[in-house]
Amino acid sequence: MKKVVGVILLIIVIVAISLFIFSNDSNDFSNITKIEYQKYNQTKDKYGELKVIEDDETLSQLTKLFNKATHQNFEYNKAYHDDIKLTLLYNGETSETVRIWKNFGKDYDLLESETRDGIYEIKNNNSRESLREILK
Repeated sequence: MKKVVGVILLIIVIVAISLFIFSNDSNDFSNITKIEYQKYNQTKDKYGELKVIEDDETLSQLTKLFNKATHQNFEYNKAYHDDIKLTLLYNGETSETVRIWKNFGKDYDLLESETRDGIYEIKNNNSRESLREILK
């Protein structure tokens, strides 16, 4: 009986550890309360005017776009500056900075968080167009 209980506890611990490890790689962009963003001006070599998104519908659209992005566990060396810098503000007063490179690859835009491992690729043309329309 003690062996059965020990095996069950071991399985529970392994499953819990696995869930913790794999949950860190997910695209869990949720509970965003506000987004501040700036476009990078390549000519002036600085960010432009700070814009703010606070309406629920637009925040929901962006959250869906970010969560649909393909996560990759590697990073690229970039030859040029990001196009847009986003600051995502979450419930509980935490924040995250995400940088966007438009047309980074032949058919995708690149997103990179300063706090998450890896990169995110937005490959769907409708998603890319929606993202650009919102952040114009």
